[in-house]
Order: sequence, then structure tokens, then C-alpha cells
Amino acid sequence: MTAALEVTELKKHFGKVQALQGLTFSLPEGVCCAFVGANGAGKTTTFSLVGGFLRPASGKISIAGNQVASLQGAHGKVGILPQDMRFFEERTLSSQLLLFAKLVGFAGQEAESEVERVLSAVALSEKRNQPARALSRGMRVRLGIAQALIGSPPLILLDEPMAGLDPVVRSQIRELIGSLGEKTTVVISSHELGELQNFCDYICIIDKGECVFVGPMKQVLQGDVKRVTYSLERLPDNLTELTNLLSSHEVSSVDKDNALIVEFAQSSLTEVNKIVLAWLLKEQIPILEVSFEDSLQEAYLRIIGQ
Repeated sequence: MTAALEVTELKKHFGKVQALQGLTFSLPEGVCCAFVGANGAGKTTTFSLVGGFLRPASGKISIAGNQVASLQGAHGKVGILPQDMRFFEERTLSSQLLLFAKLVGFAGQEAESEVERVLSAVALSEKRNQPARALSRGMRVRLGIAQALIGSPPLILLDEPMAGLDPVVRSQIRELIGSLGEKTTVVISSHELGELQNFCDYICIIDKGECVFVGPMKQVLQGDVKRVTYSLERLPDNLTELTNLLSSHEVSSVDKDNALIVEFAQSSLTEVNKIVLAWLLKEQIPILEVSFEDSLQEAYLRIIGQ
């Protein structure tokens, strides 16, 4: 099976700064992939190289089996939503998307139909005649995704699409990304690991310009320790009974925040909650909040050795 995106021994430097050091990974067709790494790991540089905006010092990039070496090579094969997306603020949504459609290769009525298609896909049809300056942050993200969808490219790169969005808009963007179709490969760069864990089925982790893990999301989470924190009005006087009930788990408390912490690997959160909440109620200890720490965060820190 042809890979949707294949990066081989990719190197890129800016002066004395080595941004990518032989980056190599491959993504299958139709996955929604989390592209994860610390600031400076090389995520934005990778997106720029895959999109053809930058040339690598060495290495190869292939999209759906076709090698990309420049912007012309990436033409029609990849759609990109940059983190610092910019629009023509005074132009209407329709007019600037029409420009992008023509750049991709559409003309006449076909170009106008493509603009209507992508506006409908991101639920912005009613805003088609408004200028970009009138859009909210969430709508601007949707406009950026509409631009990336023009021409139905097999690969779409989204750089921090969730940054600064409220929960309702985040949910809408998740639904939109999930509706792109089985043959569209979406790569999302973000620091919101909880969000990525919820709707990505694949993950690529890079560190200092190198790939340290690539594979299914389930694989990176296997065997990872999960943690649930119970914020209490007061801490129990003795944890011996609860520790015995949770014999295979790690139980601890933090005096400063009146927090009871349970770490577990094999059990489900439901099973742990059933035991802990019942015991706290029996001990008549008021529960203020229950929070479940995203296991992807734990897995990421473990993989990069932090």
C-alpha cells in the first residue's frame, strides 16, 4: 500500500541551527495523525518542507507515492492551514477562496462551485459575502480549513487549529476534521494532547528534529500508567483500607491541595472510580472534583525521556 506521506532522512538547517536531523517517518492513507513535539522540535519546519515552501538540505518527501521537492511539486497534493494564517482582510470569503481555487487550477464556473463546496463543508456559506475582518477566531480557523480543502487534496496539514478556541468551536472543528473522508490523511500539530488523544487514531512524535515514535494511537498508550485525582474537602486520616481495596494500584495523597491520587494501568477508570468514590462516601469525606489526567501526556513524556 502506498503511504499517504513518506519522509526519508530529511535534513534542514537555518544557519548554525539544525532544525531537522535525518527525520524519517511514514503515514498510511486515511489516518488522522497527531504530530507532536516540543517548541523547536521541528514541527513547523516539517510542514513547510512537506508543503514545498522550503527546500530540504537533503532527504526525500513523497505524497501518495509522488516525490515533492518544491511548491510546484506539492501543487494539488497537500492543503495547509498555517499557525499564523493570514487573509485579505477587506476581501469577502468568496472572493479570496476563488483566488485560491484558481491557483489550484480551477477556472470559471468550476472554480465557483468549488468555493461553494468548501464554504458549505466548514458551515460558512452564510458568511460568503462578508470580509475576513468580520470573522471570529473560530470562523477564521474554519476559513483556513476551507482554503486547505480546495481541490480535495489527499493530505491536509493543520498547524495548531485548536489554539484559542472555545469548547463549542473545538467540538465543531473536531466534527469537521472527522468528516473529511476515509482517503484523506490529516496531520494535526498541536500542544493540546488531550484534544489529540480524543480524535486522532495515529501519532508521530518528534524530538530535536528526529522521529522518536510513529504508529497507531492505541499502541503509544498501551501499558501507560493513568492517573485520576480526587480533590477533597479534607484528606482521610488513614489510607490503609483504601490501599487494600486497590491492592494492584498506587495510592497517594498531597496535603497541600487535599488531593487523593490513584495511579493505575490495567483497570478502567470506571472500575477505579467505583471503588474510590464508594469508599469516600462511606468515610463521609466531601468530594470537590474528580480529574483524569490525559494518558497521552504521560506517554509523550515517557517516550522523550522526561
